[in-house]
Amino acid sequence: MIFVLTGPVDSGKTTFLKKVIGKLEKQKVKMDGFLSEAIVKGQEKIGYDLVDLRDGRSVPFIRKSGLQSWQRIGPYFFIPESLSWAKKIILRSREADILVVDEIGPLELSGQGLWDALEHVIFQRLQKYLFVLRREILKDFLKMVGKTEVKIIDIKKKDAFPRLLEEINKPRP
Repeated sequence: MIFVLTGPVDSGKTTFLKKVIGKLEKQKVKMDGFLSEAIVKGQEKIGYDLVDLRDGRSVPFIRKSGLQSWQRIGPYFFIPESLSWAKKIILRSREADILVVDEIGPLELSGQGLWDALEHVIFQRLQKYLFVLRREILKDFLKMVGKTEVKIIDIKKKDAFPRLLEEINKPRP
């Protein structure tokens, strides 16, 4: 089962996700995955750091400056070592009840970025997944995952928080 947490750009998806993770930790749900924390310098967003949910380690992940050989989407460059670490986190998640990935974006929809690791786990294992996606790429993501069951939670809906927790905590059939 894939749970998609969605909303517009800069709408608070990661902040919402942190609240969900905090609640799931209190419920002793075994999670693995990562957050993408925005890095702001002055008034400008300069990139994102990857925060490993297993140990809390944070590493530079995406930046507005990088080498031409690095994978890029829009103004952002993916730091290759950190991209590799994110893929390892996804692939190691077998022991978790739920895999959290913040976020899946246009790079993955083009078959790059994290897609090879995601494709391996989504279509190979029976596990719960909590993915963050921008609203405007949701339809393309749904096409990529085909008939896989997906529940969409829009963070702008009043009942989003309790609804997502209820869905995640439902026993699997």
